[in-house]
Amino acid sequence: MTNSIRNTLIVTALSLAFATACKMTYDALAIDYNPDFARADVAEGKRLTTMMCGVCHFDQKTGQLTGVQMVDVPKVLGTIIASNITQHEEKGIGKYTDAELAQVIRTGIARDGRLIPFMQKPNLADDDLRDIIAFLRSDDPMVKASDIEPGETKYSRVGKMAIGSEKPTPWKHGIQKPGSSDKLAYGKYLIDNLACYDCHSKSFAKVDKVDIEKSKGFMGGGNKMLNKLGEKVLTPNLTPHETGIKDWTEADFARAITQGFTKGNKVIAYPMPLYPDLNPTEISAMFAYLQSIPAIKNQP
Repeated sequence: MTNSIRNTLIVTALSLAFATACKMTYDALAIDYNPDFARADVAEGKRLTTMMCGVCHFDQKTGQLTGVQMVDVPKVLGTIIASNITQHEEKGIGKYTDAELAQVIRTGIARDGRLIPFMQKPNLADDDLRDIIAFLRSDDPMVKASDIEPGETKYSRVGKMAIGSEKPTPWKHGIQKPGSSDKLAYGKYLIDNLACYDCHSKSFAKVDKVDIEKSKGFMGGGNKMLNKLGEKVLTPNLTPHETGIKDWTEADFARAITQGFTKGNKVIAYPMPLYPDLNPTEISAMFAYLQSIPAIKNQP
């Protein structure tokens, strides 16, 4: 084999590998989604949407879910902007069917086939999914049709490979929300769907969205993110280790996630969002669960 042919084959193989790694679109799923919206709790849907989606999609300037740039994402991935998810037919989600909304939330596959892994909530309970969609369809000012275009996501070459390495999460029917009496299961459910594990584990690239406890360095911190000044910050350890939150009380934890102050009275700044809408039962369950997981020695 001549060097010319060998080089051609190598370039072709690398090009095919890159194209495969950069797969970013998928066919829509054949989803049979017909929930009983008459039983939906729109107020609860708003609370859940605010906590689960508002971090990326809520713009304080507009007071709506018109989308903002995700400035905490490392610049090497490119410019990533959360979409307008108001009811506008062209700029927002006005043309989405209920099944398409369910699909993008559970699997990450958008109406046009794009994979949006930031959206994936594969373990979200059926009732919570229904309430969120009912809120998105409601007459609440937060989701009223807006033609604001927050900007265009532009992945870098590295970003395309990173997204291409992700896969849609599975579509599942009949997911039940754990009862609050089962503190550990309920706490895990909340840690999962608020995506705490996503930031507080070792790396975005090593999280397992289907079985969150299989994420590398689960809740042990050290993930690299950016603050609003573009400076690198490492997420803290939330496991029950001396380098984590072993000596925290439930009250310390509640104050941290609802008011933004650590046990040592340090201010918890961006990119950590606050969750003032969490109720005491939810906070207690989350703390109990975090105290039950394997301790990891890690001081970011």
